[in-house]
Amino acid sequence: MRIKEFSIRWYGPLPDTGRLTLGSFSLLFGKNEAGKTLIIDALAKLLFQHGRQLFSGINRVDGDPDGYLIIEDDNCKEIKLPEKGDLTSITGLTPEECRNIFIVRNSDLSIALESEFYKNVTDRLTGLKTQEISCIKDQLAELGKLTKAKSTASLRDWAGEKLNTRKKLGQELVGEVKILEEKLKEEDFDRLEEALLNVRERISETNSEIETLEHARKREKYEKGREAYEAVIRTQQSLHELEVYCNEDGRLWEGCERDIKNWEKEETRLQMEVNAKKAVLEQKVKALSEKKLEIEVLDDRKKRIDNEIVPETIHYEIGVGKVKREERRSRFFTAAVIASAALLLVSVLGLILNPSPLFYGLFASFLVSTGVFGALRFSLTREQSQLDAVFERIRLAACKFELGGENIEDILSNIRKFNEEYSKRNSETEKADREASLLDNEIRRLTEMDIAALEKKIGEAVRKIQELVERSGVTTLREYNEKLQLKLSCEKSSDTQRGILKSHFGSKAEKLEENLSYWHEMIEALKEFEHKATDVFYDEKVVSQLKDDLGKFLDEEQGLEKTASEFYRQLTEIERRANEILQLEDNYVYCATAVDLVGITDKLSKFINGIETDKSNALTAISIFEKLEQQEEGRISELFGEGSPVSQHFCHVTDGVYRGVNFVLDDIKEVRVTLQDGTTLAADKLSGGAYDQLYLSIRLALGEKLLKGMKGFFILDDPLVKADRERLERQLNILRRIWEAGWQIIYFTAKDEVVQLLKSDIDERRISYVALQDIFV
Repeated sequence: MRIKEFSIRWYGPLPDTGRLTLGSFSLLFGKNEAGKTLIIDALAKLLFQHGRQLFSGINRVDGDPDGYLIIEDDNCKEIKLPEKGDLTSITGLTPEECRNIFIVRNSDLSIALESEFYKNVTDRLTGLKTQEISCIKDQLAELGKLTKAKSTASLRDWAGEKLNTRKKLGQELVGEVKILEEKLKEEDFDRLEEALLNVRERISETNSEIETLEHARKREKYEKGREAYEAVIRTQQSLHELEVYCNEDGRLWEGCERDIKNWEKEETRLQMEVNAKKAVLEQKVKALSEKKLEIEVLDDRKKRIDNEIVPETIHYEIGVGKVKREERRSRFFTAAVIASAALLLVSVLGLILNPSPLFYGLFASFLVSTGVFGALRFSLTREQSQLDAVFERIRLAACKFELGGENIEDILSNIRKFNEEYSKRNSETEKADREASLLDNEIRRLTEMDIAALEKKIGEAVRKIQELVERSGVTTLREYNEKLQLKLSCEKSSDTQRGILKSHFGSKAEKLEENLSYWHEMIEALKEFEHKATDVFYDEKVVSQLKDDLGKFLDEEQGLEKTASEFYRQLTEIERRANEILQLEDNYVYCATAVDLVGITDKLSKFINGIETDKSNALTAISIFEKLEQQEEGRISELFGEGSPVSQHFCHVTDGVYRGVNFVLDDIKEVRVTLQDGTTLAADKLSGGAYDQLYLSIRLALGEKLLKGMKGFFILDDPLVKADRERLERQLNILRRIWEAGWQIIYFTAKDEVVQLLKSDIDERRISYVALQDIFV
């Protein structure tokens, strides 16, 4: 039997797997959170329609998966699940057997409920009823009231039951009852009882008369109490209506009205101050506006002066400095021109008088020098003319701004005076602006803080008064005070009526509500006397006389009872002990006379004999079933022990390190393994790898046994996750042996080492490899 293919179209967040065909060994690899666990849960739900509760955490996704699973049996017949049933119906195995053999979830190879599971498997394979025998023994132990379900058990003496103790006490009590019966006959107990009965009748009559007078007293007490209670209730109702009125609220209202008047006066004063400051601010703002207009005009003039005149003055001053530096050269060039001209004139006269080459040479030289010196003198004269032109432009520009002068010094002096006046006016404007801003801030502070705070206080006080008006239902303080006076009057009346109630019934607590409830209960308790003894008036003297008579009768009764008290005490003690022993739920046993002793003796004898009979029958039956149980539990060894399939598989997969596996049937009931040297170890003492190998062997052997030699499949969820690389390689070789033996392996893993160790088998296609991340792309 093998899983041929499966497809999961929907299962919670799991994407569609598509149609996956499985081989004899299929390796499904996926990193954590890749959907591996959800696929295994979905396969478990497809395989099992019943018994899913055996898998913990399988319902992480609500509902059943949408998909199918095809199983191929040994005759190559295909069965589609869940359409054609489930794994239990196909194999004929129970859900527990299928869970503990075919599927390993969450890397857990252990067997669930191991001891009971092995018993059930043994019963299934051998046709025996070990579990039923155990249940029958438990029922027999319960019927016989035994300490345990064994033939060596004794009668139990559990807390709350004390059966063995009760039996012994019953046997002792039967003997004591027989002795007491003899004493009662000797003391003539019947005559003593008759005299005691007569005096008790007289006591009853006297008590009846006292009771009638007591009824009259209680009736009168009820009438007075009811009248006072109803008066208190009426005043309390009035007080409830006036409950809203209290002295604290009255004082609060009065205080709020007083505060409102004071705050309104202060608000008026502050408002007048604000108005005065606003008038001053208005004047300052007006003056500031005028100053700002003036400063804007001056600012425009200053910008134009700075742009049109100041650059020219700077240029002029630079030119003046240059001209002054050239004055000495100018004087030299003037003298040189005059000298050269004179010499030129002399050379001209000489040339006229004597035209000779000498005078021609002198004439040419003096002509050149006169021209050169004249040109240099002319250039200096031209710079002075240009400087004069710059001054004229400055003077004309300064005149436009009323800053003109006869010379450059006057003009610069006028510009300096203008700048000083501009700075003074600008400072005055800034000062006026700061003063206006400070005054405006002061007005804002008064308006937005001081006055606003007062308005807030007034509003809160008005709100408090309005709340008091809404809560009290009155509109004036005078009406409120009138309600307070009315409340005081009601409280005085209530105190008076409560005093009456306290004098009659006392008090239970400090709170009135609890006392009212208490008084009402006390009055209601007396209501039954409302119509009793209506024609009788309570008389303390009559009651006193009746009580004296009653005392005499009681003394007589006491004398008679003293004589019979020891017998009554013994009868009462026997009654108590008999009921403690018998513990009859609906049939209390009374013992007041000698006749009652006979009945008690009979009931105790039946109780003791019944216990003994049930115990004897139960022990006899349990001893018979113990023999059957011993025979059946011995059959479990057929599954384990040296030479068993489990031992053979475990020895094979561990390369002969262990030679046997046994299931020990002692009180612990555990799986133990035997090493080659004969040493035994409990399964939970093995290393993680050996533990996994052991339970894989158990699953394999049980599967072959239950499937009657046929092969099945294993769905494994990373069962070798605890193994290191070396152990992992050995254990994968074990899986190869299982696969080669005919079992199908469906191995889910998140370990890269598993893929690496099986890579050669995957490459040669001996193992079917599925990468989950690829099918979910």
